[in-house]
This record gives sequence, C-alpha cells and structure tokens, in this order.
Amino acid sequence: MHEEALAFYSAPGRFTSLEKGDFASDDVRRVVEVVQGLLIYDVVALPFYGVALDRIQSEAIHERDTARLLATARSLDAAPLQQARPPARRVGARCHAFSRVTVAMLRAAGIPARARCGFGSYFRPGWLEDHWVAQWWNSSEGRWQTVDAQLDETWREMIGFEGDPFEITPTEFVAAGSAWQAWRRGELEASRCGLSGIEEHGAHWIAGNLRLDLASLNKVEMLPWDSWGARWHVGEQPTTDQLELFDLVAELCVDPDARFEELRRRYDTDTSLHMGGEVFNVLRGQLESV
Repeated sequence: MHEEALAFYSAPGRFTSLEKGDFASDDVRRVVEVVQGLLIYDVVALPFYGVALDRIQSEAIHERDTARLLATARSLDAAPLQQARPPARRVGARCHAFSRVTVAMLRAAGIPARARCGFGSYFRPGWLEDHWVAQWWNSSEGRWQTVDAQLDETWREMIGFEGDPFEITPTEFVAAGSAWQAWRRGELEASRCGLSGIEEHGAHWIAGNLRLDLASLNKVEMLPWDSWGARWHVGEQPTTDQLELFDLVAELCVDPDARFEELRRRYDTDTSLHMGGEVFNVLRGQLESV
C-alpha cells in the first residue's frame, strides 16, 4: 500500500475539517450510527420516514462544508452530535453528505478514508443509479473497505437490500472509473447509468461522475450536481479528445493507490479537471463560488 496515500487520506480536507468538539471515532460502525442519527435523505423524508422538512433542513443539501453542516444539525437540535435525533429534527442530505460526513469523522480520528462517486446497483434492478459511498482503510486486513452510511434499516427494507452495508461489493457499487471502462469496452450500456428520478442516463453522466470521483480522490468532495471543466451535455456527442481525457482519468481512478502521485499531479495541473473555485450548481441553475 502507498504510505503517502494513507497519510493523505487520514488528514482532513477543505470540506471534511471538523470543529473542536465535533464527534470523531475510529469505530466505523459507531460513526455510521451517528451519521444516520444526524441526516435524513430529503427526497424520501416524507414517504420513508413520515417527515416534512422545513426550508433550513431542505436547503442543507447544498452545504459543501461538513463543519457547517454539523452546525446546522446543532441549530435544529442542541443535543450532542452523537445523540441520535428523531427524523423530524435531522438535516436534509443526499448520498454524498452521508459519505462525506462519515469520511470527516473517520479522518478526524486519524483513519484513512475517502468518498467515492459512481453508481449503485441496489436501488433499481438492472440499472446503475448515481451514488456515493465511503471507503476506509482496514489496517488489520490491509485493504480498503466500502461502507454505505445511507443504508439504514428503513432504506434496506424499502429497497430490499440484502447485502452488508459495511461491506459493499464492487458489483453493488460500481466506481465511476470502472463504469467508464466497462462502457468503453462495450460491456455496459451507458443508457442504464444515471438517475432514474429525473429520467436522465447516458455516457455524459458516467463522465460527470468520473470527474467528481477524481476530485474526491484529491480530497475535494463536491456536490453531486456541481459541474465544471471537461464535460458534455445530454444529447451531445463527446469529442475524441474528451473520450481520451476520460480514458486517462478512468485509468487513474480505478486503482488510485497504484498511481497516486500521477492522480494528484493530473488533478492539480489540468485546468479541465481541476475545480478552480467556481462551479455550476445544476439543481439551483446558477454559478456559485466555492
């Protein structure tokens, strides 16, 4: 294992730094328990949990900074962060926030962790749905282990998930780089990769998630709907240069530890991939400074 990579992922990043006194633990199961007691997936808050979120709870899905997100949690309920809130007093979130907060709490305890962007196969059979998970370094086994903090008991029951949310497999979560390479080899239909909730799928979605995954592997964990740099839009065809660029990015991301220095250098120096401080928030339909 690349020792430099482990050191890098064990330290907080710009969006995963916590305030003094915020909860941290090297116990992954305890961290996930705390995260699930703080956050609620906003889209299914009403049908899954019987909760109608207010404006503050709903707008929290756009918060990129973990410390500020936890401050919002405190504003809704003054109890210690490690004390589970009832669903009505949790912070609205999506898969990215569940993963990022998990990563932040592990890093704060010195555990190497990283958020990964790709696709989940367990939400809609036969489809790969836009999704984020967290990976943490299991030092006793010498490997990265993948956990989905979003999959609480309610989610598992509603989608019929029968796996282990603390041991997500590569077929249950397909990282963006693996999806890209499978599509390029003709082994995966891009038309089955995307987000069924808005009925949008395609190779452009795989490329977008690959750009997000590269940034996250550089500890720049953006919102799933943040757009910048190299991309093409639904209905457009990628150029040869775009295909070759994402081929390279996929090679770096499918095994980020093996080419860690190159992965870091490529992100830092390629303006088409680097998040330069301004992104287009697709959900809000506006440019935002980060």
